[in-house]
Amino acid sequence: MRTALRTSIVTAALAGAMLVPAAGSAFAAPAPQAVTSTKAAASQAKRVVINKHLVADMVNSATEAPSVKIFIVNEDGTTRPKTLASLDRGHTKQSVQGTVFTLTKAETAEPVLTVFENGVTTSFPLPKGKAATPAPSENDRYAGQAVSIGNGMVAVLRNKAEGPEAWIRAVGPQWKPGDDYMSRVLTMLNRQQTSAAVGGVSLKLTKADTAEPVLVVTEGGASKSYPLPKGKAATPSSCVSEVKHVTVGAGGMTADLTMSPKGPKAFVHAEGPGDWTLTLDRSHPKGPDSYYLRIINPNSAQPVLNWKTQGGENVPVKTASFPALPKGCTFEYKVTEEQTGSATTGVTTQTQAQTPVQAQTAVVPKGAVAAGAELPVETVADTDDSTTLAAGAGLFAIVAALGASVLRRRRNHG
Repeated sequence: MRTALRTSIVTAALAGAMLVPAAGSAFAAPAPQAVTSTKAAASQAKRVVINKHLVADMVNSATEAPSVKIFIVNEDGTTRPKTLASLDRGHTKQSVQGTVFTLTKAETAEPVLTVFENGVTTSFPLPKGKAATPAPSENDRYAGQAVSIGNGMVAVLRNKAEGPEAWIRAVGPQWKPGDDYMSRVLTMLNRQQTSAAVGGVSLKLTKADTAEPVLVVTEGGASKSYPLPKGKAATPSSCVSEVKHVTVGAGGMTADLTMSPKGPKAFVHAEGPGDWTLTLDRSHPKGPDSYYLRIINPNSAQPVLNWKTQGGENVPVKTASFPALPKGCTFEYKVTEEQTGSATTGVTTQTQAQTPVQAQTAVVPKGAVAAGAELPVETVADTDDSTTLAAGAGLFAIVAALGASVLRRRRNHG
């Protein structure tokens, strides 16, 4: 019996030794969990006790926007699964049975939950996160550098993605720098509308297409300048110049002159029977030989169109310059000056070997467009004397060969 008693005591002692760590672990478990919850990863919620009946799970990190969920705590300490209230940046305030929950500073990196109950407000900071990206407001679109231009007006100067803008607003005579300027708009200047007159002053947006435009305000003959913030120069909407209309002959013959990165172009049109047209450009700068029509210096930055009206060789050559290439545009070819004489004489390195009038070998329409009939355009090589020399040399060789053959026949028969 003693042996059985000793055995029971030893068994009880061993059982007690094994149970002590287990019990200790059971009581010690909440402490590590509490520490872990306060230093939880970004995706885990931080739980705070609002009072004996309410708890809040709060989330906020660099990747997650702030949010708060309020739960009811039962008398036995368990938490009900259904949320009592939910707050975030889109819904920052909620009232439940007289208790008001508010997510304050919601757009900042350190929002705070406030609980108003029985006349008392309690605050619970959320974990630090990331401030919200500010959404563009209507005021941001029209905000800028406000300067007083007199007569109770300010000019709000902007130069952003929309391009340079000067918003003229009425603010009253007492306005001073730092005061609000988002008041009634009187007028606005930009690259499309560069001038206006309002309130007894003249306004002009100068250098509008550059990166540094300037607003000039003129009143009573005196002008003041207000530089806009630096921006970007205007990108040309088109690199084709405006059309320049020129009359180039009798019978209603006209030429539409344009300039583009490809060079000058002249579209010649004669009204009347046949409705004759012709286009000259860098590749084909010469008109038909029956009518003197040329682009002088087609590879230069300032080419000109030369022409003669009907009346013979003594009729003077007339000239018209092509429009300039629009600002910001560049030529697609190397610009060279080819002129060796006066542009009005039509003498250039490109046309020296060409004669204004040659023998006509094709049928030309009669009437008003006779002088402008389109014939094959001859090149410099077509009028070069080297062709004639080569032909003469060949003919001489043929004649010599025939003479030698005749002499051999005579010797054989002799």
